[in-house]
Amino acid sequence: MTQERANMPFGDLLTELKRLPALDRYSLTLYRRCAGAVASIGRFEPCATMVEDHLCREVSRQFFEENMEVFFDEGTPSVCRYGGGFFGFLIPFSMSGEDFCLVGDGVREASIDLWQLASLARDGGDAFSLLPYVESLCTASYEEVENVAEQVRLKIEQYRLPEAAGSAHAAVAQGQEPVGDAELAAVSQAMERLDKAATVTACIAICCETIVSAFQAASIAVALPDNDGKSFPVTGVWGLPDELGTVNADSLHLFVAPEKVKKTVLWDGKMRALLPEIRAAVCTIFPLKAQGERLGFLALFDTDVHTNAALLISMLAGAMAGKLSSIGKDATRSKENALSERLMSLTDTLLQIDSKDLLYESILKIASELIDATQGSIMLIDKDGVGMQIVFTQGMTLNVARCLQLKVGKGIAGMVAKTGQPLLVNDVEKDSRVAMANRSRFKSKSLICIPLKLKDKVIGVLNLSDKKNLRPFTHSDLQLLTSFANLASLMIERTEVLEESERFEQLSVTDPLTGLYNRRFLKSRLEEELNRSMRQGLNLTIIFIDLDFFKSYNDLCGHLAGDEALKLTADIIKDSLRDMDIVARYGGEEFCAVLPGTSKVEAMIVAERIRAGIESKRFPGESDIPLRRLTASLGVASFPEDGRSFNDLVHASDIALYEAKARGRNRIVAARTSSERGEPKHEIPEHRPVQTQSALAKTLDFNAYLEASLQSKG
Repeated sequence: MTQERANMPFGDLLTELKRLPALDRYSLTLYRRCAGAVASIGRFEPCATMVEDHLCREVSRQFFEENMEVFFDEGTPSVCRYGGGFFGFLIPFSMSGEDFCLVGDGVREASIDLWQLASLARDGGDAFSLLPYVESLCTASYEEVENVAEQVRLKIEQYRLPEAAGSAHAAVAQGQEPVGDAELAAVSQAMERLDKAATVTACIAICCETIVSAFQAASIAVALPDNDGKSFPVTGVWGLPDELGTVNADSLHLFVAPEKVKKTVLWDGKMRALLPEIRAAVCTIFPLKAQGERLGFLALFDTDVHTNAALLISMLAGAMAGKLSSIGKDATRSKENALSERLMSLTDTLLQIDSKDLLYESILKIASELIDATQGSIMLIDKDGVGMQIVFTQGMTLNVARCLQLKVGKGIAGMVAKTGQPLLVNDVEKDSRVAMANRSRFKSKSLICIPLKLKDKVIGVLNLSDKKNLRPFTHSDLQLLTSFANLASLMIERTEVLEESERFEQLSVTDPLTGLYNRRFLKSRLEEELNRSMRQGLNLTIIFIDLDFFKSYNDLCGHLAGDEALKLTADIIKDSLRDMDIVARYGGEEFCAVLPGTSKVEAMIVAERIRAGIESKRFPGESDIPLRRLTASLGVASFPEDGRSFNDLVHASDIALYEAKARGRNRIVAARTSSERGEPKHEIPEHRPVQTQSALAKTLDFNAYLEASLQSKG
C-alpha cells in the first residue's frame, strides 16, 4: 500500500488531498520543478490540477507562477491575499527527488475590493459585471485559510513517509543504519495524533514519547519562546532536569546553525556555557519552525541519530511546530476575545462614572490590577500643550504630586507625551533610553509609560511601576495596558465633554453672581410645579423678595459692596428654605422663592424668617445709608386661590410686594384672594422705623395675624 502511494500519479495525489473536508471548496494545482531544453532551468510548471473555479484559478496563476521559486526557497507554507480580495495558499515540498509546489485557491474574503476587482474585468467590461459572480464565491478569513494550509501540509508530510522507507532500504544496501516499518508507523501515528492535540503539553508529550520509543533517545530537551518572544526557556522532557536555563534570541543561532541541525555533533563549549545544566557529549538539534515563525528547537542528547532516523524525526518536529503555531494562534485569538469581553465589561463600569476625579481613580485602579502594579499616576497635558499635571496617583500623595513641575518632552513621561510611543523599561539604570538613578520610593527598576491618545492627539500619560512580585514588566503587560489605555482615553474625553456640557447648561440656567437659578429657569420650573400641584391637588406658594432702597445703597457703598449684599441675601434665602424649594434671582435686587406643597399661611412663616434674617444681617457699609440698615419687602401669592398660571401668580405676588413697599417697606404682604374682596388686605402689621420698633412687638403683631388667618380658614 505504501509503495503504491509512493508511485501514485500526480492527479491521484490531488484526489487524495481533496478528500480532506476542508478542501471541498478549493481548486488545487500541483507544480513540479522541471529542467531541459524546453523549460527554463529551475522553472516550475503545472503537472496536475483540479479546478473548482476558473476565474480564481486564473487570478492565482498570475500571482503565484511569477515568483514560485521564491516561495519554494522560503520552505514554509504561504497564505496570500491578491486580486480583488481572493485568498490562496502555496505549500512547497520535495518528494522522490523532485521539488513541488501545491497551490490552493477558490475562496475570497468577506469584503470585496472594487478597485482591485476592476483590473480583472475584460473586454471593456467593468468591475460591476464581475460583482455577482465574485459574490457567489465562498468566503473565508485569513486564519481559516492558514488552518486549511496547515492540514494540507500535514497530509503531504504523511505522503512523504514512504520516501523515507525507500531511503531506509537504500541505506541497508550501502551499509548504513536502516529505519524499519515500525519506526515509520510510529511517526505516522504520532503525526495523526498531533493533528488532534489541543495543548502545547500534549504536542510535546506525543513527539517525545515517539522519539524515545522508536529511536531510543537517551535524553530530550525542548526550547520554546517566552511570552515576549525574545527569549527561549529550555525544558527537560526526558532524562534531564525540568529547568535547564534560557537562550536569548541573539544566541539561538548557536543551536540552529545549518551545519549543526539534523546532525549528531559535539555539545561544544559555547552551547555548554549557555546551558550548563546539560552535561552531554553529543547532541542532535531539530529546529522548530512554522510558516516563517521561529519557535525554538528540539534537542536529543547522547543519542546516535543516523541520517534516515534524523529525516523522520525532522518530519515529526516539523509537524509538532506546525501544531504549536496553530495552538498559539488559537490561544492568541481566545485571549483577544477574552480581552475584548473584559474591556466591554470595564466600559460598562466606567460609563457609570460621571465625575472626573472618580474616573481617574477607577482608571488607575483598573490599570494597576491588570498588570499587578502597586504604584502609578495619570498625567494630563495642559491646554497649552507645554505643561503636564498629575491628576491622580497611587502609592504617593496626590497633593504633593500636583505640586511637581512637569513639561512635555522632559523626563520619561514627558518624552512619551511628546513621541506618543509607549515605553517599557526593565531597568531604569541600564536602559540607554532612560539611564537614570532609581528613585528611593520605587522598589523595582521596571516601569511602563503608556500615552493616552484621542486619534493621533496625545492627551496624557499613564505611568505604572513596582509589580507586586517585583519582577520586570513584560511585553504582554505592555500590550494589555495599551488596549486599556485606548478605552481610558475615550472615557476621559467623554467625561470632560459631559462636564463641559453640564457647565454650559448650568451657566444657561443660573445667575453668575449669586449662583441661584435665573429668571428663565424659574419660569420653566414653576410651570412644572404648577402642573404637578394641579394633578395632585397640592398647594403651592411663591414669595417675591426685593431689597429696600438698594439703588441708594449701591450708589453710596459702591458696586462691589452691592454685589456682596446680593450674594449674602441669596445665602439668607437659601438657608431659610427646604431642599425641595426653589429660589431664583428674578432680576436686579429682586428674588423669587417657590415653595411646593405649601399653603399661604405656612409660607408667611418662611417669609418672616427671610425678612428677619435680612434685617438682622450686617451688610458691608450699611451704616452709611440713611436708615443705617438694609431691609427687604416681600409679597406672597398662592396656588390656586391667587392664580393658576405662572403669569397670574407672579402678577399677584408682584402687586403684594409693591403694596408692602407702599406701606413703608421691611414688611410682608399676602396677595388678596377672591373671597377677601372688599375686606382689608392681609399683611404683616406695619413696622415702625427699625431704630424704635422692638423685635418683640413685631413678633406679637405677626402672631396676631397668623391667629386671625387660621380662624378665618376654620
